[in-house]
Amino acid sequence: MSWSGTTAQQIAKAVRRGDADAAIVVDHHLRRIEDHREAEGALTSVRKIESLAEAAAVDEIDNRDSLPAAGVPVAVCEQLAVTGHAPRLGSNAAVLPIADTDHQAVQRIRGAGAVIVAFGRSSELGLWPATDDDGNIPANPWRPDRGVGGPSGGTALAVATGAAPIGIGLDGPGSAGGVRTAAAACGIVAYSPEHVPADINTDPEHWLGAHTGVMATTVEDAALAYAALTHRHPRSTGDPGRLRIAATNVAPLPARVDDDATKWLLKAVRSLTDLGHETFRAKPRFGARLTPASSGAWTCAAYLRSLKCGPDGLQRRTKRLVSVGEKTYLRGLFGGVLGDGNRVRRHLEDWFDLEDYDLLITPGLPAAPPAAKEWSAETLRANVTHLASTAAFTAPFGLAGLPALIVPVGMRSDGAPATVQLVGPPGSTGRLFDVAAQLIAKLRPRRYAPGLSWD
Repeated sequence: MSWSGTTAQQIAKAVRRGDADAAIVVDHHLRRIEDHREAEGALTSVRKIESLAEAAAVDEIDNRDSLPAAGVPVAVCEQLAVTGHAPRLGSNAAVLPIADTDHQAVQRIRGAGAVIVAFGRSSELGLWPATDDDGNIPANPWRPDRGVGGPSGGTALAVATGAAPIGIGLDGPGSAGGVRTAAAACGIVAYSPEHVPADINTDPEHWLGAHTGVMATTVEDAALAYAALTHRHPRSTGDPGRLRIAATNVAPLPARVDDDATKWLLKAVRSLTDLGHETFRAKPRFGARLTPASSGAWTCAAYLRSLKCGPDGLQRRTKRLVSVGEKTYLRGLFGGVLGDGNRVRRHLEDWFDLEDYDLLITPGLPAAPPAAKEWSAETLRANVTHLASTAAFTAPFGLAGLPALIVPVGMRSDGAPATVQLVGPPGSTGRLFDVAAQLIAKLRPRRYAPGLSWD
């Protein structure tokens, strides 16, 4: 039996009970990385020696009952600091000094007993909804001619190919829909926790930096990872009761929504109706400034993140975006003329409240994942014209800071994964996980792409 391909919950339960050794579990995942080519290009570094040593340390703990993620292998975005490693911000031109402390998310997931096995490739500065650099173009396991989304596309691909059952990546404003865009491209679950929206007047470097989100192949594993990151006890999904759920296939940012995206949204909506929920066709209210606020956050994030490493050597698309962001930031346009995440959030909160909706459901992506090509070598104009629409459904909610969850629901007619996005008002995390679990139990999508196998 190989532990690669089993769920994080199964692994943690077995390690806590002593039915499995964490070191063996980690070794099986390292072998998966070495022996299979599906994740080629996804990982920029593998912690072979360190992860086996850390797994052995978990095995030496006498009482592992307090470790909810005992022995669970985790892939993290290369931009997150791990002690002894130099964070790589998506390209060789953006490498920081070796970290002497872990990122808070890394601290917490390791504190829950998990083991960091590898670093997933990211788009430069976490800005782009496709992941590639220096000729490394990770291929989608569902359709090799398609990419893996971004910014944390390498981490999403690691999870989607069984290299690790849990992934930790970037989300939040200025991150092109973050873990949700990458997960939707790779056909896995992703959760972006609620966070304070980007506000230029209160610690802009923090709110326009990046937040963390979680990825997994099951709703329960995503909930386990989120609980570990928030120091909460993992909760089991349950019956959310009868909910009022709004649905829309109208993209909040400019994008063409294809027939497959609409078809699978309707199939998910019908499933929710069959499950006893009330469903309504509706159009959320983001306010008149969503598009300028979203572009303003994106450009300002580019400028503020570039200060960590300097502009020299950055991809030309990033340099151009940084130049625009510098003007936007220094002239105070974001939050003033352009609007900001707080205003967008207020409009959405009012809409949820006034219409009495409990959740919103949208497509995960407006179409198939973007082509697997060197987007990093293209101009800013080409990226905006052909790539930015990938995050049309995911980016607005990262800007507003509302909790959002990507759920796989099936396979598109072109062979790419079909996903939907669930979004809730503040405080709706449990409800999101419960409904996501109901949808997956009803529609029974594949956990892994058809071509993947375990010998």
